[in-house]
Amino acid sequence: MRSLPRRAKGFALILALFLIVSLAAIGAYLLTVSNAQVESGIMDEQSARAYQAARGGLEWGAYQVLQAGNCWAGPATMPFPADLANFSASVTCTDFTPETEGGAPVATFRITSTGCNAAACPGAAVPGYVERQLQLTVAR
Repeated sequence: MRSLPRRAKGFALILALFLIVSLAAIGAYLLTVSNAQVESGIMDEQSARAYQAARGGLEWGAYQVLQAGNCWAGPATMPFPADLANFSASVTCTDFTPETEGGAPVATFRITSTGCNAAACPGAAVPGYVERQLQLTVAR
């Protein structure tokens, strides 16, 4: 039986260690990328919910202005039912100087709604916080 030269002994061990370390590094990298994708998907869903909360606040504000004919005092904060649990909207209204259009007075209002995943909007900028703001101009 022929034996290997002294310099060739141990080469397989070094190769095995290199492969183990390389595969571990690739695995750690793939885990990091996977976690980032999951987090990105969660934030995408949360921002869609914040948009819906802001839109709900906008519709509520438009209804209030069209029914009353004027703005309400101060910002209104509204919570939402189970579908948008943990979300709220802060709705403000700005009344502009009435204009005359075709001989008739026209009142113009700007409604701003901010939807977020906090008890009050705008909330503290903490990890996981999302916020969307929408504006609507209503003439009556």
